[in-house]
Amino acid sequence: MGTDEEYANIFALANEDAEDARAWLSAAFIAQRGEGSEYALTSEQQEDIREVLSLDWWQSAVADGADDGHAAHGIRLGNLLPAAVRAASAFPLGGVVLAMYLRNLVNEAWELNWDHSLIRAAVNAAVDTADSLAPDGAEAVAWDLLRFMNQEFDVETALLTGDLRAVVLVTAEAVARIAAVRQSAGDLPAHPGRRRLIAETRFEHRYYRAIHDIAVATSDLLTRRSTPADVDLARITTLIDRGGFRPNDASELRGHLASLQAVHDAAAQPWLHVDEGRMRIVYGFGILRPGADELSADHDAVRLLADAGEKRGRLGPLRVAKVLRRLTLSDVWQGSDSLGRRYRGSTFQLEDMLLAVPGTDAEPLRIRTRVQLSELGNHAVLFDVDLVDAPAFEVARIVNLATPVFGDLTEIPQALHLHPRAAPGTHLSRLSDVTAAILDDLRVLLQPGLDPSGDAHDAPADPISARSGSFGVHVTIERASRDVTGVRTSLLSAREIAGLWGAQPLLHPLPAGASGVADWAMYDVDAVHRFELLHLNDELLAANSNVTLLASFRSPDYAVSEIESFLTFAHSMHGMYESWQVRVRDHAERISELLTDVERQLAAADASNADDDYATQREVTDQLGELIRVIERAELELQSFVQSKHAIMLFIEAPAIVSSPALRVDLDTVLASNRYDLLREGFERAVRDVLGSRLQPLLDVCHRRLGRILDDRQAERERRTERVERVLGVILAVIGISGIASLLQEGLGLRGGITWWFVVAILTIAVATGVVMLVMSRRAGSRHHQRHGARR
Repeated sequence: MGTDEEYANIFALANEDAEDARAWLSAAFIAQRGEGSEYALTSEQQEDIREVLSLDWWQSAVADGADDGHAAHGIRLGNLLPAAVRAASAFPLGGVVLAMYLRNLVNEAWELNWDHSLIRAAVNAAVDTADSLAPDGAEAVAWDLLRFMNQEFDVETALLTGDLRAVVLVTAEAVARIAAVRQSAGDLPAHPGRRRLIAETRFEHRYYRAIHDIAVATSDLLTRRSTPADVDLARITTLIDRGGFRPNDASELRGHLASLQAVHDAAAQPWLHVDEGRMRIVYGFGILRPGADELSADHDAVRLLADAGEKRGRLGPLRVAKVLRRLTLSDVWQGSDSLGRRYRGSTFQLEDMLLAVPGTDAEPLRIRTRVQLSELGNHAVLFDVDLVDAPAFEVARIVNLATPVFGDLTEIPQALHLHPRAAPGTHLSRLSDVTAAILDDLRVLLQPGLDPSGDAHDAPADPISARSGSFGVHVTIERASRDVTGVRTSLLSAREIAGLWGAQPLLHPLPAGASGVADWAMYDVDAVHRFELLHLNDELLAANSNVTLLASFRSPDYAVSEIESFLTFAHSMHGMYESWQVRVRDHAERISELLTDVERQLAAADASNADDDYATQREVTDQLGELIRVIERAELELQSFVQSKHAIMLFIEAPAIVSSPALRVDLDTVLASNRYDLLREGFERAVRDVLGSRLQPLLDVCHRRLGRILDDRQAERERRTERVERVLGVILAVIGISGIASLLQEGLGLRGGITWWFVVAILTIAVATGVVMLVMSRRAGSRHHQRHGARR
């Protein structure tokens, strides 16, 4: 059978080159087919499997995205991999080599994407088939090692939640699972792949045990179950530095260790404890309709959409609890302008969601949900959570709910369970996915509202515009304490919050992904940007790209709520401006296509001129003229759209939108804190880029070229008219007055009525010819005057 050294390279380890394994498997499949084995792959199957078992294919599949192609790719893997597993298991070493090669490949693909659906599908399609073949020995260990990747995915999911309870539980499960596989590998008798299997299981066991130890130590420090003296930080550091980990694994472990180090060093510092507060997550979106008109321009359309949603009974996975024909706003928004515009709309109140920790007595976190449809166009899906007696780490994990890369909770239901209040058996993945499902249902409701008489080019492919990475979080703190080694004292000033450890997730933008078991503890908050408000006393307003903190302990709740409504308004602006940008981009793409057609027609016109093909020239000229008219109409539509948006922007920035000038000052401050000026500048820059593009110069060229073509055509008509005139002139000259007189005198030998009828006929022909020549001359002159007048 050979020594371990002879076969070592065909047993691929993770994060190492696997070309030897790939070549060995390919040759073995070909040899198996030559032997006529009943399990052999056909040449077509082998070619397909060779494609899907390549990193190039995985890079392409991941680029398609979970929504675009993962389901189809998963079906393909489910059809191909079982055949490959059966074929490989039928020849010596084949099952072990294939299992380790698949693990190597899936690890590579894993680095390309946070989404686990496709790589889980590949792993499970292979190991489920292998289980049906009842493998033993090294094959059983190799397939178990591949199946362990499901636990690895679970650990990443738990880390992405930012919830240390979930990380501790899931890493404990992973450690127990890989420990059993490592033990099985160590118990194997002599086998060419034994040494590599032992090495791989040892790597994984030590890696996940280190993460588990770090997570437990960090959790114990944050919950005051231990003190820095109890944490053997030096031992964990030495384990990572001298543990012989792969470079990738070592770098990740150092990130987790940095989290522990940060919490360890802060143990004696004053910590933030939120006694009373609330958090709102805002997912803004825009609604696009055909032409320049939008839902925001049609107040009745907002109400009709609300009626349709109420009849539907649910949006996404949540029941519609109530529909309000108004926004839940205070009277600070009762301002209006001379046109009667006001910040108003309708609200869908949806059922609550609960985030539970299975197996514990912890009270589930209640998440209130509603959808705001605004007549201004700043629509939003809102999630509200109360903060009561919440330590810093609890606030951090609640804030983390907003990120679109929050872990998919359907993968770790044993650790965290998100579900509608009335359906505890339902498993929801994350808030961003709930938002996506709500918007999908709104798309369905919007379809009947699209104007069927509108130009098909004007109707956007997607009536709703929303970016998954565009969200806002604002946290309001009304009472807070300073926690020093477990002893709490109430804060007297909200401005003290920024100086307390644990305020980091409220003062730092939420990143995409996780770099440690408590990476929020490492956030840099030295450059916090604060803003001053008129209507709150001793307040703290701090903002960054996606998180805003508002706190005031000396202001009435109604005043704080008014500023909160300003914050929601400001965060929702992002969705509205995104939809406007989409409309401008759609217009730019459409104009680009039309200009390509224009250039093609100009080339055709040049060719027809060269061939002196009058019929083709006329057809090309007509098509070119129609294209120019379409472009000019599109240009006018964009101008109309931009003007309507400028009207909305002017109203947003006008004193009339709120009920007093002083409130206008605070609204301006809140808008500035959320970088409203960048939103406006971005939109206006996009408009300038489109309107100031090569469009107008090219239209001028088209008009000049079209004018020359029409001039050439008119010149040709005039030449033909001139030739006809000459011929008729010759005829008349030949006949002449003397000819007519001769006819009268001589009658060409004819007598009586015949002679006079003949004379009348000749005179009629002469008069008609003159009339025709006069009409042709006047028409030619009129066309020439109109064309040149228009061009002037």
